[in-house]
Amino acid sequence: MSPYKLLLSLVTLAFFGALSCTDLQEKILDEQLGADLINDPVNIESLINPPYASLRRTIEWDSYWALQEVTSDEVIIPTRGTDWYDNGDWQQLHLQTWTADHGKLKAVWENLSQGVSRANTAIFYIGKFAQNETTGRYICEARFLRAYYMYLINDLFGQVPFREASEVDFSVTPKVLSRKEATDYMIAEIKAVIPRLKTKSEVGSDRVTVGAANALLAKIYLNYEIYAGEPKWTEAIQYADLVIGSSDYAVATDYWSMFQKDVAEHPEFILRVPMDDRVDMGSGSAWVNFTLHYSQVFGNYTSLWNGPTTTSTFFNTWNKVEDARYYDARIKPQTGFNQGFLVGQQFGVDGTPLKMRNNEPLIFIPEVSLAGSPENAGIRVIKFAPNPSTERQFSSPNDVPIIRISDIYLVRAEAKLRNGDAAGALADINYIRARRSAVGKMLPLLTVATLDAILKERGYELYWEGLRRQDLVRFGRFGDVWQEKPATNIQKSLFPVPTSAIDVNENIKQNQGY
Repeated sequence: MSPYKLLLSLVTLAFFGALSCTDLQEKILDEQLGADLINDPVNIESLINPPYASLRRTIEWDSYWALQEVTSDEVIIPTRGTDWYDNGDWQQLHLQTWTADHGKLKAVWENLSQGVSRANTAIFYIGKFAQNETTGRYICEARFLRAYYMYLINDLFGQVPFREASEVDFSVTPKVLSRKEATDYMIAEIKAVIPRLKTKSEVGSDRVTVGAANALLAKIYLNYEIYAGEPKWTEAIQYADLVIGSSDYAVATDYWSMFQKDVAEHPEFILRVPMDDRVDMGSGSAWVNFTLHYSQVFGNYTSLWNGPTTTSTFFNTWNKVEDARYYDARIKPQTGFNQGFLVGQQFGVDGTPLKMRNNEPLIFIPEVSLAGSPENAGIRVIKFAPNPSTERQFSSPNDVPIIRISDIYLVRAEAKLRNGDAAGALADINYIRARRSAVGKMLPLLTVATLDAILKERGYELYWEGLRRQDLVRFGRFGDVWQEKPATNIQKSLFPVPTSAIDVNENIKQNQGY
């Protein structure tokens, strides 16, 4: 296999400039870095930045997010005339009829594999510097990030091509870890680095921390039965306890506070991806543009795409009156629309009722036909608040949490229920629900904890955050019927390994059913 070149996602600093771990600058380095760079301690930051930068690829709506959400009951992207057909890609994801040559699978496989490679590069070359507290911690952060990308690959594809950072003979084909081997490797790696990591209060949630490591362990153990064939509920509870017991995190009493523009640190955030609309980041983070109708222009947002909506199947499960997570109006004076679910007649910033391109009223309805829908079909979702005065409408002003504390409460609730502690599970669910009442309303607490209730609560709390497919798989619901989708085979719970990946690694065996 030829050496893999890294495109490091970081854009205007000079080649030898010191970079912070959250810089959104971009430059190109080869894995065979020059001795001058390696021998200059000021460049250590340039090595740890690239594996962090790869986190951005895990939140882009047309990449990893699409595989987790468009394949689930939370998102549907209907074709409207010729709009959004895109060679049938979105229909195939929704219907779960993808093949090993689906373009999104190839892109995600390559993006996540690049994250692993970037982490290996950081581990290898930072290890060549004089070792101290900083270099040791950076190596541990890179090891965590490598484990995180492996976790995502393993979750999607059930196997992980892998070489250690010290294996620099790229003519040797990487070995392939089975799902259980990869899972056990990740667990060991994360546990090994915890003693060298700092806390959120010391370095912030945009860096790998002790809390992030414990949270990821809790999530891996929650899925261990899927990955390795045996339950690890006690371990999931153990590591969730460590996160919940930390003073660094707190469940928000104002749900929508974490989804406003220009929010960096927030008590909910355990690990976040820094974003910034002061630089060009590409349309993968266009959370508002991709769902709003063409006529819903506001501020400097003039290019809207009328794309993804939620399904009526998911929409109809909601308490639409008492749950604060359903609707919030704080951005309406600046945008004309609310956060949460956009339903019914839509209005401009000045209150004017909007119309479709055929001059009929723009009234969002839940009815959708996957292969051919009118412009108003589908209930839209706005999770992140935009910056109306931005100069870059395709860049995001919203730091995106990829792990947050409410998720970990629900991880613990599920593990407790599966482990026989129904009372403990109920307490964790109701702890979240008690903080999710709409203004002037009271969201009812649950009286009994069931697996169905936990799955629903995860949907209400974490919708459109890139987690749904994994949840449906774990609950045995990924093959269910929902709007415009028939029942599908359990084999669809794993994606096929892209043909392009198999072509270059004879150790990869295609997943069953493909």
